[in-house]
Amino acid sequence: MPQSDSFAQKQKKALLSEKQKLEKKIKELDKFPDYGRGDDDNARELSDFENNLSIENQFKILLKKTDAALKSIEKGTYGQCSKCKSEIEKGRLESMPYADVCVVCHTKKK
Repeated sequence: MPQSDSFAQKQKKALLSEKQKLEKKIKELDKFPDYGRGDDDNARELSDFENNLSIENQFKILLKKTDAALKSIEKGTYGQCSKCKSEIEKGRLESMPYADVCVVCHTKKK
């Protein structure tokens, strides 16, 4: 059984806020750093850019999960485990509003 409408609406606000933050961070990380023209500066720029790509990828994954959670709210299935169809624990959703599986199914993945 999906979560209550009031809980889902509360989570929707949190997810929309998180989506804005993630989009902003992704946009910021997309810029190539410019520290100067020296060899040391260029090496640092490249190193930071490579690190940023990894971080940006993680943010994109979270953004995709956030979008999926928002769609599930619209469909009325928010809080339903995508594997076993049981209700995802409220505490899990409060800490990870984009969670799509219950604790039991998440544990089975490992």
